[in-house]
Parts: sequence; structure tokens; C-alpha cells
Amino acid sequence: MYVIGIVGPFGSGCSYIANLIKEQHNYEYISLSTILRNMFEQEKSRAPVLRNELQDYGDEIRKTKGKDFLARQAYEIIQKNSEKNYIVDSIRNPSEVIFFRGSFPKFFLFGIFAEQEVRWSRVSDKYSDDHGKFILDDVRDSGESDDFGQQVTDTFRSSDIIILNNTQVYENNDDYKTLCLEVKKYVDIIEQKIAFKPSVYETCMAMAYAVSMRSSCLKRHVGAVIVDSEGNIFSSGYNEVPYTQRPCISAYGICYRDKLKKEFKQQLAVDIAEKSDQDKAYKSFKKSFKILDYCKSLHAEENAILNVARIGASSALKFATLYTSTYPCNLCANKIAQVGIKEVVYFEPYPMPEAKKILTAQKVIQTPFKGVTYNGYFRLMEVVT
Repeated sequence: MYVIGIVGPFGSGCSYIANLIKEQHNYEYISLSTILRNMFEQEKSRAPVLRNELQDYGDEIRKTKGKDFLARQAYEIIQKNSEKNYIVDSIRNPSEVIFFRGSFPKFFLFGIFAEQEVRWSRVSDKYSDDHGKFILDDVRDSGESDDFGQQVTDTFRSSDIIILNNTQVYENNDDYKTLCLEVKKYVDIIEQKIAFKPSVYETCMAMAYAVSMRSSCLKRHVGAVIVDSEGNIFSSGYNEVPYTQRPCISAYGICYRDKLKKEFKQQLAVDIAEKSDQDKAYKSFKKSFKILDYCKSLHAEENAILNVARIGASSALKFATLYTSTYPCNLCANKIAQVGIKEVVYFEPYPMPEAKKILTAQKVIQTPFKGVTYNGYFRLMEVVT
């Protein structure tokens, strides 16, 4: 039995592609969102009016019943007819992926990507053309700080395969046919009907991920590689403190930023008597200052660029392509633009808008990754025809 999970930002076409797999490859369809909506309607005796109302309800369900509760509900449905293959739509929390991977040896997660402006054009009518509300929902969907919330960004990074869905698809137009062929290829690969032969893009992104594992960062491991026009890697980097410094875990036992936040909260408790006032002051601090600015690490993209410069060959950066296992921040975007890198290939469902502006102004091509990710690279390499 094969089980395919679907994750992606709303408006990216997750349900559309899930239904393509259902209809064209004879998979049974299950939607975690539908399970959640049915629970809401049964409990409240009405349908949710706004998207954030269902988001709030989902957060509460994960908090009270477990972060993988919706996945467990889907599992019970699957177990009733385990001779079928299943497509599970609307996966939005990493714990759901962990549950499915532990329950089904042949579980594969498909990440669906579409640019934000494309997604907005598809859902604007549902927001009565209120772009501000769409952005608020999108930000919340991408990754709530609450562990029990929706965390599409982290879930998307667990994908085995990424499918791009930026085009306007109409039944039987060329874009539709292309999308169907692409979906068929990936379904055939996981079902072991054809062999997985990695592209340059897939190999380079797998290398970026491999490099990221050298990072000692307690928050996130990010890797980057820089390649020439032939796809040859000539530099790599990962997020790490400079050589002369000790990693946070070694120096402080915790992330340096967490250390600063802890000390700030302790000082607030000394200076302000009321707990509610302490919380207000801390929220105000978070809005005004980015604690990320105090991070001691060089970013993966920075290190990859600096490693070229260290050996005196910075001219090689001109017209090169950089692969990164996330999306560059504003500071890294400035450096990428400055040294003349021509293209950035990224693995991130929510690119930073300000960084995109910097790279676009310098005419740096920004290519969202598609294909077999580093999660599925060696796993699918073992498929034989």
C-alpha cells in the first residue's frame, strides 16, 4: 500500500493535485481539513465562517488531543480498507508527517509550491479582495510559534518530492498536460514503475542539505552550495559561528539568542511588578527588535561566498548558481547580489518578500526547487525498473 501526503501553502493547488492523483492513479482521497471541519460542525452545530476560526479550532484540537490527532483519524479510515492506495490532503504539522512515516513504510510526502502572488489570484474572491487578511492567514499558516499550530514551512521541508504549480491550469490545456505528466512521473517513481535518475538540480540540493548537517546551530541547519555553469560545485557553506568562536551549545549550553531572551525576561521581572505588564513589555520588545540580529552564526550563503573569497577566487562567483536549503535573508540577498551570482535555487514555501525585492532589483534569477528532495534522494535511488 502506498500513502501520499500533500502539504503546501493554501492556494498552491494541493487539493487540485490530490484529486488528480485520486482520479488518474486510482488512489482513495482523505482530507485532514475535512476531518477537522466535520468535527467543528458537529461540535458547534454550524460551519466555520472564517479561515482563522478553523485555524483556532485546529490548534485547540492538537493541544488537547495530540499534535498527530488528525493523522490518527486518517489512519483509522485507511485501516478499514488497507488494500487501496491513499492520498492524504491538508497535512499541516510535522507531527502528522512523523506519524504517517512511522505507520506506513511506503509513505511519501509531496510538497506543492506556488508563488504568493499566484496563490492570491486564486483565493482573492474568498477574501473579498482584502489582501491584508490573506497575508495574516498566510503568515499564520506558514509557521505559528505555538507547537500545536499550523506549521506549513517545517512540514514542507519534510517533503520527499516538490511539485511546482505556478501556471494557470485549465483542463486539457498545455499546462494541464504538463502537470499531469509531472505528477505521473513522481507517482511512477514511488510505485517503483520507473527508476529515479536525479537531475543536476536534485543532486545539488541534496548536497546543500548534506552540508547543512555540519551545522551545530540549535535552531535550524541550513546548507548552501555554489556551482558553475556545468553544475560543478566549487564552494559550500552552512550556518555556523566563525572559526574563532565556540558554538552556542559549547559556550552557553543553549542558543545565545535564547540566553538573551531569558536574561531580558528576568530583568523585566525585577523592574516591573505585574506579570501582565511584564508580558506587554516583552511583546513590545519583540515587535521593535529582531532577536535574530544577535545571532552569532554566519549564514550558510555567507559562508559559501566567503569560502570562495578566502582562497582568492571570488571572480568565480560571477554568473554562478547558489543552491540553498531555505531562502536567503535580506543580509544574504545583499551579498548574493553584490558578488554577481546569477541564480538562486531555493527550498522554501514562503520566500522573504524583502529579500526577493533585493534579488529582483539586481536581476538575480530566483528558482523554487522542484523534483525529488534530499529527503527522498537516496531512498528513491534504490528503486529499480
